[in-house]
Amino acid sequence: MELFFRVWYHDVAVQAEPPPICPTLSVPEPEAKGEVRDPDILCLKNRKVKKSMKFVIQRVADASVEVENAVVGSIGKGFMVLIGVGKEDTRAEADKLVKKMLGLRIFADPEGKTNLSLKDVKGELLLISQFTLYANCTKGNRPSFTEAGDPETARKLYEYIIQRCREQVPVVETGIFGAEMKVCLCNDGPFTILLES
Repeated sequence: MELFFRVWYHDVAVQAEPPPICPTLSVPEPEAKGEVRDPDILCLKNRKVKKSMKFVIQRVADASVEVENAVVGSIGKGFMVLIGVGKEDTRAEADKLVKKMLGLRIFADPEGKTNLSLKDVKGELLLISQFTLYANCTKGNRPSFTEAGDPETARKLYEYIIQRCREQVPVVETGIFGAEMKVCLCNDGPFTILLES
């Protein structure tokens, strides 16, 4: 199928080859004859960026989390994961990231290659909720967190992620949602991966 767009200039419609296709581009008719619309600019204006769920995964030798000077969760070898839930996230995004995380082959095999998964090394999980992953620092010096999910939705999805992980991993420790926490870890590598839905 041949695609064309129309450029209006001095009351004349001219066929031209289209620019690279933008999935969300919808080129409206000019508001007034003689006005030229730039499809590239329209593409940028019309594009809606979905704020995705985020997992920051750190491969650790050990990790722990404290609340009010008491350890509430600790693990040995495995992943310490910071979890951010956005406004539009659902269980589908959670399932996708949990599957990807548990399938990551980032532990060393006997030959020293990163070729083994969490299950292969009998690794453990420490899951920490972290809304500050949605910090927006584009304006001013005080971060905005308006793209983070509302607390009740984020809590439910965080608990769902914990449940899904416990179905597949014997040892899953957690922080306390919404609490002031102190997280200690020994990043093994260092090795840190950001997953987004």
